[in-house]
This record gives sequence, structure tokens and C-alpha cells, in this order.
Amino acid sequence: MVDAALRLAPDPLLRLYSAVVKAAERRDVRLAALLLAIALAGASFVYLMRNIYLGDAYGYWNDIRRSPMYVTTIVDGAPHGYLYSPAFQQILWPLLELPWTAFHAIWLFGLTTMLFWMSGRWVSILMFGLFFAPFAIGLLAAPRHYLSSGNIFLPMALAVVAGFRWPWTYSFLLLTKVTPGIGLLWFLVRQEWRNLFIALGATAAIVLVSFVFVPGLWFDWITVLKNNAGNPEPGFAITILPLFPRLAIAAVMIVVGARYNARWVVPIAALLALPYIPDTALIMIVGAVPLLRHDAWTEPRTTSSQAASAATAEAAA
Repeated sequence: MVDAALRLAPDPLLRLYSAVVKAAERRDVRLAALLLAIALAGASFVYLMRNIYLGDAYGYWNDIRRSPMYVTTIVDGAPHGYLYSPAFQQILWPLLELPWTAFHAIWLFGLTTMLFWMSGRWVSILMFGLFFAPFAIGLLAAPRHYLSSGNIFLPMALAVVAGFRWPWTYSFLLLTKVTPGIGLLWFLVRQEWRNLFIALGATAAIVLVSFVFVPGLWFDWITVLKNNAGNPEPGFAITILPLFPRLAIAAVMIVVGARYNARWVVPIAALLALPYIPDTALIMIVGAVPLLRHDAWTEPRTTSSQAASAATAEAAA
């Protein structure tokens, strides 16, 4: 049928068709077409997420423009406003200075990349297949709702997972949601003093450097934490138990997991240790996936002495 149409087509149209075919065969043209398709798909994805829920990501971008920055209001029983340490704002400052649409696109790209990286190919395909399923509710809808809200729960899960190899990533937990930093119990129970020192030392160094530039904001943040500590859990939270019983359960999970080297329990314990658990926080469960798979980037670094000891034990066996 195509051949018949080409025979009937006028010469100018044939020449145009031949030129298009030849151009499409060039590698640089194919690459440009692929990049354009990716850009259009990314723009459509950002537009879709923006129309589902203008949530926490917008808060990060907008709240730092307030003066004073730490102004907390209670909406639906939950504190709203900038709630993290000044260091979070300082580190993200270049991104936060961008227009909202540009910031949202970059933030959403980062979160989506983290989701793919941690969950793996097949879990990611399943998750994104549920994006457009109207019947997806509860846990099934968590990826869609989470990415549209743009909260930091996925970076927190990544920080927990990466913390087994790079303990300094725990600084992110301690300087944002604070209580999920209970995962440091893993190093304490297993007597991994070096890792514990790195995590606490890196956090202290960040606090010190940040405090030099904005000392007043640190006192404001401590005041916000004190004020919010007495607030009840908001109505939209998944109410299981109050915070302190959940912290106790999370601590027991980590202690038992450390005894049996079950690293996958730590992201789940960090989820349980949140100040309150919204449905978007369920995405943190994804952090257990790379630990169950024993992905190389999640494995602790081995020193030469440890490697020699392991080799000696293997030879003796």
C-alpha cells in the first residue's frame, strides 16, 4: 500500500519523503528525536503530578520566601510551614531560587529516579502501571500520591539505605524529621563505633557551619520543634500508636534486626518512628527492597583488615 502511494505521489513530495527517511537514519537525528521525546514525556509527567496535588514540594519552595521563615500554622490538626533545620534550606538554596515550575520539574525528576533506583525494574513498572489506574487506593496509590506531594520521605529512605555504606547520610534524617534518626541504634548495637562517629560527626559539622551563618534560625527551629511536640497527630495521619510507643517498637525492631543482620527492617523502623505517619510516608517501605536484594551500593565498606580476617576465616573453614 505504501509502495502504491509512493508511485502516485508527485515528485516534490517524493523528494521530501526521501529526505525525511535519510535524515531519520542518521544517528544524531535519532538521538535528538529520542531526547525530544524524553523531554515531552517529562513535561507531561510534571504537568500530571502538578494537577494531582500541589503539596509539600511547593511548601519547600514557598516557605523559605516568608519573613520570618519559621512561621507555623495549624491546618487540619497538622503544623504547616517550614519545619526542617536551616541546613536543609541552605543546601537546597540554588534549587529553591529557581521559578516554581523549574524547581518542581527537577525535584520530581530526582524523586522518580530514586524510586526507580531503589525499587528495581519490575517493581517500578508495577508502580507506574498503577499511576493511571483509577481503582488504585491505599498502599497501591502511594507512589502516585507521594510523587505528586513531593515530600522528603523517599530521600529519607535512601539516606537510611545508603547509611550502611556512607553513615554520614544520617545527617539528612537528623536535620529534617529528626526522630527517624533512631536508625543509628544499628551502629550502637553492633558496636560499629566508627560508623556512629561518622554519622554524628558529620551532623555536628553541618550544624556548626550552618550556625555560623544563621544562628538565629537555629534557635527558631528548636522553638518550632518544642511547640509542635505537644500537637496531636493530624486527622489525615495513619494513627497506629502515639509517637513514643512507636519509637519504642522501632527501637526493638532495629535491635533485633542488628542482632540477626536483617538490615531491611531499618527503613521500616524509620517509617514507624516518624513524628506522624501520613499515607505518603508509606513509600519508605521501598527502602527495604535494595537491602533484601543486597545491592552492591548498600553493602558496608570493608577495610583491609576485615577483608584479611574474612579470607582467613574462609580458608580455615
